Amino acid sequence: MNTKGNIAITSANSVTAKILIPELNARGYHTIGLVRTEASIGTSEIVTNWMESDIAKQALANADIIIHLTGEINTKKETSYIQANLTSTQIVAQAAASPKVKRVIFLSYPGANARHKNWYLRYKGMAEEVLEKTGKAVIFRCPFIVDSPHEPSRIDVLFMPQHNKPVQVIGSGQEKMHPVYRGDVADAVLSSLVKGEPGTYELSGCEEMTTTEFIYLVNKNNHTKIRYTPGWLARLLSPFIKGLSPTFVDVLLNHTNSTFIPDTYRQFDINPTSLVKLWRECRR
Repeated sequence: MNTKGNIAITSANSVTAKILIPELNARGYHTIGLVRTEASIGTSEIVTNWMESDIAKQALANADIIIHLTGEINTKKETSYIQANLTSTQIVAQAAASPKVKRVIFLSYPGANARHKNWYLRYKGMAEEVLEKTGKAVIFRCPFIVDSPHEPSRIDVLFMPQHNKPVQVIGSGQEKMHPVYRGDVADAVLSSLVKGEPGTYELSGCEEMTTTEFIYLVNKNNHTKIRYTPGWLARLLSPFIKGLSPTFVDVLLNHTNSTFIPDTYRQFDINPTSLVKLWRECRR
């Protein structure tokens, strides 16, 4: 029996959704997973090809809460950034006009700005503006999200040696970052189901580190071999390298850092996780 209400989740097959869905089910919510292709994700219902689906739009409009996780940070085409970051949000915002929808929870990125020249930051910024107009949005600006050593995400694997080769790093390695633990992101989303006012919140990790320090941390080895690619060369080559866009190169070089705001954690009654402690104490 549905006791808590309906929650629709976009990109319900994402890593963050994988953490959220079992918890939402356990709390008594009816979960509707919106995905592009068929997947076994554990939601009460699943809708495929969701951005083209009238069924998905109806599910969004009938939801009590929408958790919007769809986004794209590394693609070579501007149209792909528009579709994943802005068009998807416009669909969500249109559904949020329904009186049934009480709240929309959205994951954005620090520095998102509708007038930014970086495509990712620009369309994340536009998405924020679209959702702010609904008056129902809780927006968490999350920098790079990091998992535990037991469940390394793709971003962690990118910073680990592959086939005994040095870790490839774009830039000097001295770029600052405040990576956030994915468990904290999930906790913030779950808390925001019932707590906090609509608004935009910075959700960065509590520790500042350089890219090089992060590599040493996740490898548990301060002698990890690293090969640094100068920024100018990465920009020059990125249009020709599969899986590396100029937009993402710009993010890595100029937009990795953010600000730790303790008040965000206080408002949503969660505690920041020390990634340094987590990775140093856990074994893979």
